[in-house]
Formats: sequence, C-alpha cells, structure tokens
Amino acid sequence: GDDSYRHRDDGEHYITYPFFPFLFYLFAKNTSPPRTWSSSLFNKLCDDDNAKDTAVAARDWTLQKIRCSSLNPKDADDPECGGEWFEAYLYAVHRDIYDDIDISDATALLKKNKMKSLNSNRKYNIGRIRIPSCQEGFEEILQAFSTGPSNEKITDRSEVLAKILIDIYMSCLVDFSTILKVVDIASSSSKSKVVIVLYMGTAHTRAVSDFFLNRMSFRRKAFIGKFDWDDDECRSLRLPGALWNFNDLFQK
Repeated sequence: GDDSYRHRDDGEHYITYPFFPFLFYLFAKNTSPPRTWSSSLFNKLCDDDNAKDTAVAARDWTLQKIRCSSLNPKDADDPECGGEWFEAYLYAVHRDIYDDIDISDATALLKKNKMKSLNSNRKYNIGRIRIPSCQEGFEEILQAFSTGPSNEKITDRSEVLAKILIDIYMSCLVDFSTILKVVDIASSSSKSKVVIVLYMGTAHTRAVSDFFLNRMSFRRKAFIGKFDWDDDECRSLRLPGALWNFNDLFQK
C-alpha cells in the first residue's frame, strides 16, 4: 500500500506549557472543608474503630514507600515489574546508550550491570548510572527555570526528573487509595467473610499484596501464573476450583 512507517519526531516530546493548575483541584463530594477523594476516605475510616488501625497502617506504609522511592528511584523500584523510570531516564539523559542496547525488557535494565552494544563489541556499564533523588531532581528543575530564558524549551533531563517525581507520588497514591477502598468495603459489609476482586496491573497488585501480607500479616493461600513470560508464550491460566466457588476459599 501507500502507507509508510516513521519514528515520532523527538521534538514532539517537549512540554510547551509545563505548569500545573495549583489553585484548582478535584475534591470529594459533600466534604467540608474540601478534601480529595483519598483524604475523605481516610478520614471516614479513621472514624471507624474497626478500620482505623488498618487505615493508619496504610498511610504509614505509603509514606515510607514514597520516602524510599524518592531517595533512590532506581534501586527502590520493583525488581519484578519495574524499570520504567530507569528506561525513561536513559532515553532522556543517556540517549546514545539507550539507542545502542536492548531495551525490550525494562525490568532487566534494573538488574544488569553491563549491557552489550547492538552495533559493536562495546559494553555499557549501566549499573553505575543512577537516577538523582527527587530532592536533587527538584533542585535541578528549579535551577533550570530560574536561569533559562522564558522562551527556552524544557531540557529532556528536567522533564524526565519531573515525570519521575510525580509518578512516584501518583503510583503510591493509587496503591494507598486501593487499600483504603478494600478496607472500606470489608468494614462496611455485614458479612464476616468478604471476597474482593482487584483488576489492576502487576505493579499495583503486587504493592497491595505486599501491604496485606507483610504489613497486616495476611496469609497467601495460592499464587496463579507468573511474572516473567516469554513474548511468544500462551498466557492462559487454569483457575482452581476455589475461584469458581468462593465458598471454597474459606475452607480450612
């Protein structure tokens, strides 16, 4: 046909208006004073004696997770399904390396010290490349805005550091809000046994699972599937009987 394939122009990646509407935000309905949805739900659970301890544990767990990721975004990333921050950092700051290595598996980039060049016998020591902490990144962003002319484009480095900073917070906020909603459903139910199905990506389901297993001492009864799949591997799963009949989940 007449169709042709072309790479996206890198110039399209630049942010032309890098400012957020800080004076405006979404807030939960009927809250006074106005609260965000997650803040409103947290406040509601703290008023419930049966849910308060879990809600507070979720808050502390989330803040600790944000703190660890902010100090060292690369090393604190999920070793099983992370790597997007480091891949984005390589693309923006070390483009020569990014274009010359296999970046098909972002998670593998976190674990490897050296990556072979696609075009020569050279090996890149990517293990020595670190992502600046969020504090360092924020200071770089402020410096870029304070010294550059108003019509200058935002640098790739400043842009990716800003994206990583925001994504750390937003990703943890999704996990925090999910946990709160699970607690809200369970505490609001008149049943003593409740089944809650989460349909989320691997990173978020792993995070929620980590909270309930390691922070709240829940017990994992089964794990179906796996994290590492080959590209050409069939990903169909054979579900156990307990997931067809939920009553079997609670049998001893």
